[in-house]
Amino acid sequence: MHVLFVVPRFAAPGQFYSYPIGLAYVYAFLKRHGVSVSCLNLCHESCASTHASLEQEFAKVHVDMVCTGGISTYWEQINDILMSAKRISRDVITVVGGAIVTADPETALAHLPIDYGVTGEGEYTLVELLETLQTEGGRPENVKGLAFRSPNGQLVLTGGRGEIKNLDALPIPEYQDFGFRDWTENAKNRPGSEVCDPLGEVRFAAVIGSRSCPFSCTFCYHPLGKKYRQRSLDHIFGEIDYLTTTYDINMIHFVDELFCADQRRMLAFAERIRPYGIGWGCNLRVSQVSLELLETLVSSGLMCVGMGIESMNDDVLKSMKKHTTKAMNITALETIRQARLYSSSNIILGDPADTTETVNETITWWKSNPVYGITLGLIRAVPDGPIYRDALQEGIIKDRHAHIKNLPLVNLSKMSDKQYYSLVLKVHWWNLMHTYVASGTLIGTRRLEECHGDKHFYEIQLRCPVCGSEQTNRKFLDIPTPNVRIICTHCSTSFKVPQKQAFPGDYSLVATARYALPRLVVYVMTRFSFFRKYRYMVKQMLDRFVRL
Repeated sequence: MHVLFVVPRFAAPGQFYSYPIGLAYVYAFLKRHGVSVSCLNLCHESCASTHASLEQEFAKVHVDMVCTGGISTYWEQINDILMSAKRISRDVITVVGGAIVTADPETALAHLPIDYGVTGEGEYTLVELLETLQTEGGRPENVKGLAFRSPNGQLVLTGGRGEIKNLDALPIPEYQDFGFRDWTENAKNRPGSEVCDPLGEVRFAAVIGSRSCPFSCTFCYHPLGKKYRQRSLDHIFGEIDYLTTTYDINMIHFVDELFCADQRRMLAFAERIRPYGIGWGCNLRVSQVSLELLETLVSSGLMCVGMGIESMNDDVLKSMKKHTTKAMNITALETIRQARLYSSSNIILGDPADTTETVNETITWWKSNPVYGITLGLIRAVPDGPIYRDALQEGIIKDRHAHIKNLPLVNLSKMSDKQYYSLVLKVHWWNLMHTYVASGTLIGTRRLEECHGDKHFYEIQLRCPVCGSEQTNRKFLDIPTPNVRIICTHCSTSFKVPQKQAFPGDYSLVATARYALPRLVVYVMTRFSFFRKYRYMVKQMLDRFVRL
């Protein structure tokens, strides 16, 4: 059997997206076991039609199975892949993994043309499924970790396989066949890339050193199991050796939910990565941050740290089961500033304990402290997290399918719907306009001959509003919003400059309207309950309309 892996269209060609590590791990595992595999990464396909791209792949080789997957945010993109594959070949077997199936296999299989859903980690499950399907009299119901329909239409769940205990038994994820070189090109304009190299020579890679998380925050869901497991440092550095040798990588970000739960392991990692002379970033808990530790990590190349701040109210943090406090959050953020690190931390509003008072407390603090560069967002009831289950039980979410398909923002808080959906509109406006990001000074800009696709690079001279230092960055206009956010290469503070002035030859008011208008209309519509479950459908219609 030949298996075609299809990466959903997470972004348009040339735009940055999160590397599909999950699919790449399963692909590499099948490859190791001698399975005939190929990959179609739709994020790199200029063809607008998924169906046309798949037809080209099916013409190259006889495809027996199509594998795809992801989180439910990409429901429509995954459905497009499956529908197109079935239209091209009725006999092709469709397999879907990731949180879209693991969180709620019943809903996924009821509304998507899935032959086999993989729940949990997919490496061993998919190999065993392939062996079963190619064995006369093979019984898929004996393969752990599957969800499928029996001939009479009944849902069959074969039970959990359990977490993979030894992550070192897995090969490193696939890079070449997934178009990694194109991905690194797209990552040159990734937010925060200027911290590694202000001239845009960033060769970036995303690596995962562990699976799951040892904590249980109420807004989170762990599709790879509840037990936190780590790869050995030898195994991780085998991957780093491959990336630096094959692709000349100079920046690695560990995208684990939690980089490390053990300080001794972090220090050992720092000692081993120091000789490589590359930059790296990771996600830490605020309780792990100390100046002594950060200074050691910075000396080894650490350049950015992500933290889940979530709220600046202690009662809300307790409701979230964060096991942190407002004071701990502030101490950690200030410690990161002292270490001159870029922080990609975030706050999320709308917890069930949130009131107008707690939200205002957090927003007031956020507005008053732009130097920390914290992203403001809103909690989503993500299947199958604790707050999602509570929302189902309380009747806040009435239609599972509509919710999972669109993932609309629903009011879980103690605020009235009017107060909550007014907050939604404000947050998205502030984020779109970078309203509460400090304004930097644009000294000069020069359009270069070098291009990224059809977009010209610009050499931009800037002055930081916090430390006053002048710097030169090389960027291209990626997302057409009124302002572009910059990270100071000296003090790591976020600041903004107008896109129109920074990219005078490429900025377009029409392009900005095409990007912003559908988003603003959709979030205005969230104030009306009828439209909430049609959020993505309305956005797609508006996207098509604006393009005309």
